[in-house]
Parts: sequence; C-alpha cells; structure tokens
Amino acid sequence: MNQMSILILAGLLMISAPAAATAQMARNPKISPPDLEAAQAETREAGGANAELIYAARLDAIQKGSYDSLIVIYAKVVKGGKDYFAVIQRDGKKYPLAFDNQGRALKSGDKFSRIGLKHEEGKSPILRMIGATTDPKQGEQQRNVDFRFNGIEFVVEAQSLTPIAK
Repeated sequence: MNQMSILILAGLLMISAPAAATAQMARNPKISPPDLEAAQAETREAGGANAELIYAARLDAIQKGSYDSLIVIYAKVVKGGKDYFAVIQRDGKKYPLAFDNQGRALKSGDKFSRIGLKHEEGKSPILRMIGATTDPKQGEQQRNVDFRFNGIEFVVEAQSLTPIAK
C-alpha cells in the first residue's frame, strides 16, 4: 500500500511540473538557472504571453573572453509559421538583433537553426544568426545574418544565402 501511494504521488508531481512549459526549445545544458529565468522573463516581456523561448546562452558577444552577454532568442507564432527575435542583455541594457524594421532577427518565414560567434583581432565579435529557408527555385538554403556591436547597438554587417547540402 505504501509503495502504491508513493507511485501515485510521483505521478501527480510529474503531471503538475511546469518544466516542459518553461524550458527552451533548443537544448543548452550549460545555461544556469538564473540565466534561464532571465531569458524566460525577457521572452514574456518582449514577445508576449504566446511567445516561446527558443534558445538562451551566455556569450562574449561584445568583448572576447568577457562572458557578460546573455542572448535570448524567442519566437512568435504568425500566419504560416514563426518569426524569430533576438536580444542581448548586458549590464542592465537590452540590445535587439534586428534584421528588418519589424525587429526580427531572421527574415520572416525562416526557421532558426543556430548561432555562431567569430572573434577578430581589434574588433567586436561577429554574432551570426543562422536560419533555414526554402526557395521554390533554389530549394532549402541556409541564411546567415551577421551582427556586430558598434559601441551603441548591434547592426547587420552582412548576410548571405548558401545551399544546404543534401
């Protein structure tokens, strides 16, 4: 009887646990609980109640070796899919990564794949948003949007499309 009570209690706890609803979509086992909480709060604040946290990580996005920037990538559901937005939190300030006038980090219709960071001597690192897009003529392609911090904000420095190998 006692074992049955424990099993029922464990089952109820698993059902009521909100972990699945609050976790980020892309796996990042190294994120700390405070950073995850900050990312979830940013997602709700900037994206609204229906926004979903896609990815969050602590980066050295402004100065090499200084992991003082938290990137938060979230999605909003739109007709036909999701639009992806990104913001860098650093020293109490927020820096959006805006690819277009609507503030999206990737072109509408693209699907977020991953991010990359490239350090260059004497410059701020390049933060690359990588997404997947499908062109009726070209097929599936990878979109790269490169952002760099100019001392005031993150600006788009370059963008490119490359075919995805099959």
